[in-house]
Amino acid sequence: MAINQLNKYVWLVETIHRARKRGGITLKEIQSRWKDSDLSEGTELSRRTFINNLHSIEELFEISICCGSGYRYYIEYGDCFEEGSARSWMLNAFSLNAMVGNSRKLKERVLLEDMPSGRNYLEDIIKAMRDNRIISISYYSFNTEEYHEFDIHPYFVKAFKKRWYVVAYSPGTDDIRCYALDRMENVTISEETFKLPEDLDPAEYFKDCFGIINYEDSEVQKVVLKVDAFQSNYIRNLPLHSSQKETERTDEYSIFEYHLKPEFDFEQEIFSNMDTMEVLEPLWLREDIAEKLRNLTKKYQI
Repeated sequence: MAINQLNKYVWLVETIHRARKRGGITLKEIQSRWKDSDLSEGTELSRRTFINNLHSIEELFEISICCGSGYRYYIEYGDCFEEGSARSWMLNAFSLNAMVGNSRKLKERVLLEDMPSGRNYLEDIIKAMRDNRIISISYYSFNTEEYHEFDIHPYFVKAFKKRWYVVAYSPGTDDIRCYALDRMENVTISEETFKLPEDLDPAEYFKDCFGIINYEDSEVQKVVLKVDAFQSNYIRNLPLHSSQKETERTDEYSIFEYHLKPEFDFEQEIFSNMDTMEVLEPLWLREDIAEKLRNLTKKYQI
């Protein structure tokens, strides 16, 4: 229900955003398009619901939708759609679902990956982030195999491999950690607030990472991969990391160079392409992958 409501907000923002070149859009036009959207579920968009949605959008995304001449609604643009902005990122995270829901003909022809971890608590966490409020969570530990309750300061959220994560400061451990939403049993927003670090930049925080692991004591290292020619086409079109550089290209293989923190997520990515990818540097990573391959061979008794 929470994700569906978010999709409705995004649908409304995008509908008004697309009408910007013709001076906005009237409520009657919005209501007509709403009827054609699967998101409507057969219900009409009343003026009262519309106004309430505008207030929710302003609170959640900090996007102001105004009514101008001719009773046409438009977005008061600031930095809300700037590339890389938090608001732009949040809208993009849900926009495809809203777009598909707007077309009955396309709904069964566009297959999206399900992300069940965002269904229950994502909206609550986003609301807490908006107001910089501390949240209490009940979180499942794979080590103790039980739930633990504690407070966190939610800094930002990130999606990776079909899971939503919240990156937050944990007062109990006095460090920044990453918590998976699908391991949460309960989320409660408190009245107590926290101060977001002024020097915290979400994009910068993960700049040297692949995935969601970022240990403070980890160092950025040079990683060199040798990739088969065919697989190189995919790597070339969709880089594994922003630091990717192709330093050599032949008919049989390509050499790609990276500068990042090669943690577990990156090793898993390499291992998933083990038949087309070879680690050349650093030596410790090459040996680690080789050890995993030896263990795999033993497991299959080859």
